[in-house]
Amino acid sequence: MTLPNFLVIGAMRSGTTWLDGVLRSHPAIYLPRRRKEIHFFSKYYDRGIDWYQEFFPLPAKASEYSQIGEVTPVYIYSPEIPSRIKEHIPNCRFILILRNPAERAYSHYGFLVKNYAEQRSFQELLAQKSDVFLRGLYSQQIKRYLQHFSLENFLILIYEEVMKNQEQALSQLADFLSVDPNQFDPDIIKQKANTSGHVRFSKVRSLARGFRDFLRSKDLDWVWNVAKSSGIEQIFLTKGEPLPSIEPAVKIELLSKYESDIAALEELISIDLNIWRKPC
Repeated sequence: MTLPNFLVIGAMRSGTTWLDGVLRSHPAIYLPRRRKEIHFFSKYYDRGIDWYQEFFPLPAKASEYSQIGEVTPVYIYSPEIPSRIKEHIPNCRFILILRNPAERAYSHYGFLVKNYAEQRSFQELLAQKSDVFLRGLYSQQIKRYLQHFSLENFLILIYEEVMKNQEQALSQLADFLSVDPNQFDPDIIKQKANTSGHVRFSKVRSLARGFRDFLRSKDLDWVWNVAKSSGIEQIFLTKGEPLPSIEPAVKIELLSKYESDIAALEELISIDLNIWRKPC
């Protein structure tokens, strides 16, 4: 049986798509080809471990790689997931990218507008105590993992620092995974993280995403992959215009609500997070 020896578990809207591309570019690292995010420990746990291992190479092929992983950023969030991972991958290692929680929440909002035709304003969404806010309470989520795994099993990167110095981040990543840092694809490394275009037809795109999720629930990934490779996804997007920056006053107010969790996180993982407290 082949199972991953490391997982990228979050955080959502914090550069994990960029990280996925970087990891895939390395010849010593295997990530599932058929599906980027498998969601076994979240959505599909009832399908059993045999279903999960079908996404990974057979032992003879697996020996060609020094590291086998999976990237599913929602894994950090759900309370039941750490114990499930411990049961099946007891020595698992974890990679996390954490982003300023206010910026992360706003990027998450933009993702919902683009992909799921979200109609509420950012402030309206936050007022309803949605998981857009709750996903930024990192200390609570990491604490659940530390009930089952040692902090030594974690590589925790800070998004803002990664974007400033990608070479340093890759050095940390290579050291954590014991791979050659010079074998990451430099073209992939230079790509920007969490950039998005405006939506032309948000309601149609929302339906398309629902159809994709339906196909994946039936293990018909190949149908969606063929459609995506044809470029159909770009029909719904214009090019190059990112979501406007979060308003400074909104960011300051939101950060004040996250402050106690940021302080708890600093103590939990022994890290200075003043980079998140700097003025807008």
